[in-house]
Amino acid sequence: MFREIGDMKRQKGQGIVEYALLLAFILAIAIALQGSGLDSAIAGTFNRVAQSLGFETSEDQWKTMNANDLLNDTASAEARLKHDKDFLADIGTHFLGLTASELQSKYNINSNKIPNGGVLVGHLTEERDADGNLISTNHDTNGGSNKTKDFYAWATGSSEYDNTRRYLYSDYALKHAQDDYNGNGKTTGNGIKIMGFTFDDNNQVNSVHLIVNPLSLVNNPDPTTPHLEVTVTKNGYQ
Repeated sequence: MFREIGDMKRQKGQGIVEYALLLAFILAIAIALQGSGLDSAIAGTFNRVAQSLGFETSEDQWKTMNANDLLNDTASAEARLKHDKDFLADIGTHFLGLTASELQSKYNINSNKIPNGGVLVGHLTEERDADGNLISTNHDTNGGSNKTKDFYAWATGSSEYDNTRRYLYSDYALKHAQDDYNGNGKTTGNGIKIMGFTFDDNNQVNSVHLIVNPLSLVNNPDPTTPHLEVTVTKNGYQ
């Protein structure tokens, strides 16, 4: 019996080592393919494997981290911005290949009449206490339309909306949202907007330009904080 217990312990230890080697291998591939469009998917796999092993990833911390502490974490600023751009790109990918008539019928978007301020896809409203701690994150859509309510699921791969976490982590999203004070708490909103489409010869969308809070670029220009926008194509985003 003791021999069987020993064998079980060795097998468990071997399994952990194998998972650790797998994580290292995934990370090496992600680094090698950085910028190819596959790195985000591999990084997501890395995070899922790490979470399954009980490791807390950086994203796990950012989800509920104090907003002020997150802004002060300059070492993670580039990674947080990349996360948010990946988030936008995953939303934009779902519009690729649609025709102008499908944009109109499915999402009530007239691609020929996009206003200067863009077309609102969705809005994330984050409520914090006076010290910057997250209370909740609520989600609303363009005019209450249920046709765009799934944008956060497109971006996260989750079918459940979790109002106990935040979804955008970059300095731009945290600093340039529209603020509204509610008693001792602060509510700050990030609007995700489509600024334009391009179409191929078959009249199908081959690129979509998304941005977070475009008016902040005009009203609150801040050259020290990279703005949050992407142009998504079938080959990735820039």
